[in-house]
Amino acid sequence: MTIKKILQLALILATVFVASTTAAQAQNEKSITNIVLNKSGSQPLTIQPKKTEIVLGISNADMAEFNQNPTPENIKRFMATIAPEYGVDWKMVYAIGYHESGNYGSSLAQRNHNYFGRKASSGGYASWSTPEEGIRNQFEYLKTRYFERGMDTPAKINPVYAEDSSWHYKVEAVMASL
Repeated sequence: MTIKKILQLALILATVFVASTTAAQAQNEKSITNIVLNKSGSQPLTIQPKKTEIVLGISNADMAEFNQNPTPENIKRFMATIAPEYGVDWKMVYAIGYHESGNYGSSLAQRNHNYFGRKASSGGYASWSTPEEGIRNQFEYLKTRYFERGMDTPAKINPVYAEDSSWHYKVEAVMASL
């Protein structure tokens, strides 16, 4: 067997090994592989351990597309993806945005990427340069202002977040539909 054929075989084996790793393994375990060419031994091809990490996330191309086209469905996927970074329930964040912006369609949502009816400290409504920025800010805001203080449900944050005392029922109804 020529070195070229051995290298081709090694590439095929590495591809098969990576392809056979399940999504669950990719999330919970690190895959380990290293293929070594040994020209002088009885087995010219051996597999030895090497650390390979699979990182889940959003590609730059997908992020650019999202910022150009923040539809409710794209917003939902984005929130579900980033929620573990913040430890905040994405369904609650989505439901707040859905309720406050009329299914993400209000002029404030479209113009200012303010899907949550947030006021600016200087008066008026807050504004962000991209949908990603506005949504990440909401996750951070809920985490630090509410979740870290034990207010982790719509009913618990209602008295501080919204003037309408029945606001939490509306948010909970949207959450239940997700």
